[in-house]
Amino acid sequence: MSGQDDYLWDRGGKIDPDLARLEDLLGRAGQSDPPPPLNFAVNIPPQRGLIVPVMLLVAASVVALIGLTWWTVQHPAAGFAVTRTAGTPRLGSVDMTAAKSDGELRIGGWLETPGDARALVEIANIGEVDVEPGSRIGLVSTTAGDYRLRLTRGTMHALIWAPPGQFSVDTPSATAIDLGCAYTLTVGDDGDGMVRVTSGWVGFEFNGRESFIPSGAVCRTRRGLGPGTPHYTDTSENFRASLDVVDFGDPSLAGRALDVVLAEATVRDAVTLWHLLTRVGGVDRDRVFTRLAALVPPPTSVTRAGILSGRQEMRDAWWNQLGLDTASWWRTWKQQWRDKGDGR
Repeated sequence: MSGQDDYLWDRGGKIDPDLARLEDLLGRAGQSDPPPPLNFAVNIPPQRGLIVPVMLLVAASVVALIGLTWWTVQHPAAGFAVTRTAGTPRLGSVDMTAAKSDGELRIGGWLETPGDARALVEIANIGEVDVEPGSRIGLVSTTAGDYRLRLTRGTMHALIWAPPGQFSVDTPSATAIDLGCAYTLTVGDDGDGMVRVTSGWVGFEFNGRESFIPSGAVCRTRRGLGPGTPHYTDTSENFRASLDVVDFGDPSLAGRALDVVLAEATVRDAVTLWHLLTRVGGVDRDRVFTRLAALVPPPTSVTRAGILSGRQEMRDAWWNQLGLDTASWWRTWKQQWRDKGDGR
């Protein structure tokens, strides 16, 4: 047996880091105090010969549980179940027809939905993804806590009921990180994309550029640039078009476009202005500060000089005033997500 297998039997050999973390988690659940006394007496004749076998049985059960959990972490599921819901989806080179409507999307494999084809992908036991016609989606990881797909074109609808940060989707222009929500993600043939959140939150990340999109909002992403600035779906066409110029347009026109965004912004658009504090700089950042402060006054710990210099803790403190939950929870999941080695 290997050194790690020896450890499972007699605690000899080298312990696997994942097993060490598991022991630590299980150890915290142990009972340090003696159990409370029973309120009645039970007269059981002593059976000394049974003590050792019972103890060995209990110990073997614990070892088996630890070993099974360790094995599950080290050997995640090979793929996700796929169900044909319309047309003729394709799993790799295999067509899914009415006669063969179930299959499995494996790591490194691809699901395509040509024509009017449509399919449903089960994301382990944490959610499901409805894949629309004209899409191509691949499986990157089935590791618990790091379930990950790759959408290269088309549209998918995700419904996830796991804690934040368990599920993500890579696209050519950004990574969408689920924060316990329902959303629609679309990728065009050019690699640009958009996420529309219908419940909960989605994080968009690319090379350190990040957006946090609340329910009822959308966010575009551009290949090579990453996510733009989120905004609610009921903003005016003029507002959305001007925001696109600020995010992705001609820099010489950005100042005038920002005028429109600031003039039309309401208290509800504070989430958009908060993101703009990291999208623009210099005089424009000062203008955004002034308008956001008029809509949602910052706490006393936040200063103009601190925001203009890019101090994250001040921006986070201001976020907490927007009525959109605190900044600490998504800073926590983001660090956990990065600790997995992602940070794309």
